[in-house]
Amino acid sequence: MGDNRRCRAFAAFVEDTFPQAHCVADIAGGTGQLSFWLHELGKESTIVDPRETRLPSWLRRKLRKQSRSEGRLIEVPRLRASVEEADLDSCDLLVAMHPDEATEPALRQALDNDMDFAIVPCCVFPMDGVRRSQEEWPLYLASLAPGIETTTLPMTGANTVLWRRRGHAAGRHAV
Repeated sequence: MGDNRRCRAFAAFVEDTFPQAHCVADIAGGTGQLSFWLHELGKESTIVDPRETRLPSWLRRKLRKQSRSEGRLIEVPRLRASVEEADLDSCDLLVAMHPDEATEPALRQALDNDMDFAIVPCCVFPMDGVRRSQEEWPLYLASLAPGIETTTLPMTGANTVLWRRRGHAAGRHAV
């Protein structure tokens, strides 16, 4: 999932929908592109991913340049852990864009911790082992708790966001 336009579109949705969120856990954040765009929007984002990955070279160069111009180290922090192992108590928001096997665990972690969240599911990896289609997968995930809303992002491919903001009126929205 390395398309910058997709990461920017999701980051813009996060900023518009969760303007109060400051500390963000980017679940299965991989190479950090979503976290970078969240950083550009003023959010502190930490990648939570058990895989060993590196930021793309263009992103490392951009962060070095920003660090020099601001006179301080600017980086995208990374916690090498699964969502189940991570301590998310200091985070205001959980985000996950195409987190594959981490999709349902991330959603359940957000629900268990009563966190705001925004998740863009893609591949179907249900914890209960029941076979579901690409169309059924978001519907199943949304059925796990009341108040989960959906929005369609302006991009191709898997573009349905499942999200919840505590205290927000429940309903379904399509943008």
